Amino acid sequence: MIHKEQIPSPDDIKNVKRSIQMRMGKIALSNIEHMEARAYRALQDIGLISDAAVPLGTNIEIEVIRDHQHARRQKLTEGPLFLYKSEEDDDSKLILEDLTILILSDSRDVRIAVIESIEKMLLKNPLILTSKSFGLLKASRNAISSPNPENWRPKAILVYDTLNDDILFSLSGIRQSLQNEPVIQDALKFYAPKVIHPSVISCDSISLSIGNPERDHGTLKTLLSDIVNSSSSLTELCSSYLEKMGFLPFAPSYSMATAVKNLVSSKNYSIDVWQDVWKWVDFQNTSLSRYHACSVFVLFPEFIPDGKLPNLWEQILTVVQNSDKKNESSPEFSPWALRRDLALHYTYHLEARLPENDGGSIGYFAWWFSEQVAALFPPDILSAKFCREKWVKPALEFSSLSWLAASAPIQRSFLRQITLCVNSPWAASLLTMMGEHMNELVPTDLAEDSRNRFQDALVFNTFSVLPFSIKITDDPTFALEGSLADTILKWAEYQPEEHKKGLQQLVEMSDTLGSSEGLLDAIKKLGEFDLPKQVVVCFALKRKLLIDQTLTEGIWEIISDFKWRKNVLGNIDYHIQASLIDSLCTLLIENGDKWYSYLPHFIAELCEKEETDEHRRVLFLYVIHTSLASDTVSAVRRLLRGEHKAKFMEYVKEYQDRVETIRYDYPPWVAGKLRGLMASLHVI
Repeated sequence: MIHKEQIPSPDDIKNVKRSIQMRMGKIALSNIEHMEARAYRALQDIGLISDAAVPLGTNIEIEVIRDHQHARRQKLTEGPLFLYKSEEDDDSKLILEDLTILILSDSRDVRIAVIESIEKMLLKNPLILTSKSFGLLKASRNAISSPNPENWRPKAILVYDTLNDDILFSLSGIRQSLQNEPVIQDALKFYAPKVIHPSVISCDSISLSIGNPERDHGTLKTLLSDIVNSSSSLTELCSSYLEKMGFLPFAPSYSMATAVKNLVSSKNYSIDVWQDVWKWVDFQNTSLSRYHACSVFVLFPEFIPDGKLPNLWEQILTVVQNSDKKNESSPEFSPWALRRDLALHYTYHLEARLPENDGGSIGYFAWWFSEQVAALFPPDILSAKFCREKWVKPALEFSSLSWLAASAPIQRSFLRQITLCVNSPWAASLLTMMGEHMNELVPTDLAEDSRNRFQDALVFNTFSVLPFSIKITDDPTFALEGSLADTILKWAEYQPEEHKKGLQQLVEMSDTLGSSEGLLDAIKKLGEFDLPKQVVVCFALKRKLLIDQTLTEGIWEIISDFKWRKNVLGNIDYHIQASLIDSLCTLLIENGDKWYSYLPHFIAELCEKEETDEHRRVLFLYVIHTSLASDTVSAVRRLLRGEHKAKFMEYVKEYQDRVETIRYDYPPWVAGKLRGLMASLHVI
């Protein structure tokens, strides 16, 4: 006999629910000493803890919060923190408070004072909060000001969570932590991860005046015009440009040089451009300010006073020579590398979380935010080196692994190409802009040492941007879209015959590799070239694929030829092989279809035949990478179930450990892709 199902009554459900709540409340209270204020408020809000008052902000004078110039407050910039002296006579006792936490205070006056304090900050600096946080704070003001816990508590929790997630608020918290002496280490440890690994929602809440500069030239022109019209002096213009546009090496039409020229032309009085610009550089004392100052005088040499050309060349050399990896040991290298690594990290971080998104928009935000972070540190070499070594390099290592695992399809963009491929975009940009007026810069007057330094920098940066533009692009967005060939050929005219010939050959090589036919022919004949030319061809392919979709079928025709894979891909130097496969992965991500089915097996085929352990390891990781990108596992299974499976056990363990190390950092959709692959790695 089957008993009729017993359905509990509403009273039974209510009693059981209350019993569970009481149990949870007892557990929470037993850990009350270790409970954060936010968790306590949340438990109060759902009735698991009684409405006992929490001593949060009860000992703070309201005026200390409201008055940013209060006599007992330390002088810190705007942000979530404020540091003040206690009322006791002991001047050494300082108290640190966080406005974000104080929004949870039982005291209505404290909560109101917190809101008023943040509102004052926003009047002075709107970039203290994202637009989302500002909107929520404004909408929640009345509720948070209520004396009724049922009204203020849920809104206070919501505002707390939003402020806690706001990367601009966290950014200002880091600035405050670094500004104080000594550095506020606990706050720094709390805010730094939020800024280095920002949430997509918080990033998306930031409204920049430009989305994708490559599609928004009209706004670029308007922004440049507004900077000129709103500036009462040359130094004010330079500072305004640096803040609003100076984080990217824009083309001459949108450069600081053009802004300076327009301001000078609009005034009916004389301006000493040389003196004012370099005075501004000395005040800013940053690598970017020096780059923009140089751009003014290489684009408009008429602003260079008599006898000052040697000074300009020395500044140019500081930019073009010390921003490349060859000079990593030089003191000027770190500020450039910091910005480049930050932009690359944020690009990786966001692309892994925003598949099928706009590469130009992601790149623009990444460079803008990179400058916000880089500007947190004093403009000295040691600070930049500290930030790069302690914060950025570890973050870049993790974000690159997430990015590789994601292999997200991203829309093409010239800015994306710059970010992913060019080591020294600022150096290459300044060199490109020098072409038009190279003769007026009188290279013949340079000392031999300076000529050699410039020659080395020019050649190094030329190789890093091959294939570069031969002709000037119509209305380019970035300086690197200009004609670097113009600079090279004009500089070559002043060089000895052997150097002149080499520079001319660089231009000819770029012209060849810049065409689809020339590049495809070079890939076919790759095995016939010496190692340096193989490097150039593979690098040119990588850069070309990021902006040109016409190569797809031509490359497919080459790699689907078994003889080419055997005689060329299977026999070239393994560094060249890895570089070439990396480019092929880009095509796989973009095209799918037959690329998904065949490319992982083409690489597995090489992996099976490879005799050298290190080379085999690299190829195995590429099989993993292409399998993840194509969401397939057959190539992996082929290796791990084949006759040589024992050779791959060590690599499997290494990859499993790598995934385990950062498994909580993967975006959810990437973690989902990894689960199927990781299951296939257990077949041994």
